Amino acid sequence: MESRLNPEQTRAVQDFMMFLGERMGQTNYQFEHTMHCSPEEMRVLYILAERNPLMVKEIARGLQGVGMSKLTRLLDQLEEQDYISRSLNLEDRRSFHVSLTEQGKVLCERLEQQMAALAENIMRALTPIERLLLVELFAKVRANWSTDSVEQQD
Repeated sequence: MESRLNPEQTRAVQDFMMFLGERMGQTNYQFEHTMHCSPEEMRVLYILAERNPLMVKEIARGLQGVGMSKLTRLLDQLEEQDYISRSLNLEDRRSFHVSLTEQGKVLCERLEQQMAALAENIMRALTPIERLLLVELFAKVRANWSTDSVEQQD
């Protein structure tokens, strides 16, 4: 399936990635400073918003490159801010269930609204057919994403 890549197209994708990264960074920065929540903490909350409650090890699976000690500190900070609560897992008393609190749910809703606004800004310039194609292309890229794709070039 691999064919020779057009350097101009590659550059256009790079430019868009830089543009999108800048916009995402601005959104994350505003959210982080308004809600006093780091990007790693936001990722934990996002995972919990998808499936709530979860055991600590289930959260860890969703966080690439975050060790258990770092995750414990993140959970401590989120609990201190009253965004999550931890309770003993009655089926396995060596582990805990982590749940969003009401305040955590409100925070996740605000994050979801900001991310939806960003997505709408991306799609606003496109026709309905182009939007459908974009979503299909994103899904294809995500399904074929390799975490070591950058290292393979060396």
